[in-house]
Amino acid sequence: MEKKEYIGYLKYQGELVQAGLLDARKAAQALIGFDEIVKFYAGRQSSQLRDVDYELPVLIKKGTWEVQLLEDLAKWAVAGATVVGTAYFATAAKKMAEKDFDNVGLKDIFQKALEAFQWTIRIGKHIKDVTKKKFQNVKFRNDNKEIGILNQDGDYLYIPKHFFDLYLETSPKLLEKVALLIEEERTLLVGVVRDGEEIVENVPYSARRIFTQEETEEEVLFPELTHGLQVELEGELTRGNETSNSVGFKYQNHILNCEPESGSIVRFKNALFLWCKMIGRVTRADKEGGFSATRPKIIFSHIEPLEKDEEKMDLFQ
Repeated sequence: MEKKEYIGYLKYQGELVQAGLLDARKAAQALIGFDEIVKFYAGRQSSQLRDVDYELPVLIKKGTWEVQLLEDLAKWAVAGATVVGTAYFATAAKKMAEKDFDNVGLKDIFQKALEAFQWTIRIGKHIKDVTKKKFQNVKFRNDNKEIGILNQDGDYLYIPKHFFDLYLETSPKLLEKVALLIEEERTLLVGVVRDGEEIVENVPYSARRIFTQEETEEEVLFPELTHGLQVELEGELTRGNETSNSVGFKYQNHILNCEPESGSIVRFKNALFLWCKMIGRVTRADKEGGFSATRPKIIFSHIEPLEKDEEKMDLFQ
């Protein structure tokens, strides 16, 4: 296996950077944004790094447009990066290289900083929001070392507690500089190398507004499904979640969240994975107490399978 010479990277990929080009302002913005993100998460892990100005050893690579955080941070620290501050940091840097700086090495700190960057992206994409810091119906697993948060589709994302705590401290605007450069033909990728394996998280254009808080009006989905309308819709039942007592219903290539009018969804599990008729009423109740939600929800009274169940699989675990 080829040894990587970097801990991780921030990369832009797509037609707009195919020749490895990014104009000077955008390149500067990406570098400043990357610098701010990495230093924020590094500082939250080590108090000695929090209030000291220092340079990150990075390499800009062409081909897409990529800035790599170099692996040999220990040598960089001992050699002495340009530091605005005191001789204190030079001593601290040597300790980092010897892996007894806050009981961890410099490489560990910055590796986790990049992983925290990735987890913020995952959480934002999962709940479609990075301003939200309070969660209901939280679950725990792995001796409470992982925290599960619920999204609007009834799915859970499990996050290591260390990275969940870092997310709670993260400003919603921390990723704004790097996210603003995302376009339809320019995707953001963040990679981390751990144990020789490269793990990549991406932010496509469709998720850009999550990290920029841009005011964009979401297109109303199925405007003909007005609030209170009685409907009989045909589609596929794709999932069931007993915790949220909801099902996913694939209708015209969109997954609608549906809840029973009364009782538990378990009685409808015979329809799971089948083409069905969903009978109920539409609700467009929104978070503000009105009825202008862009995505309709179905409050159903009955689900009627329209095909036979050949091999029943049970997702209601």
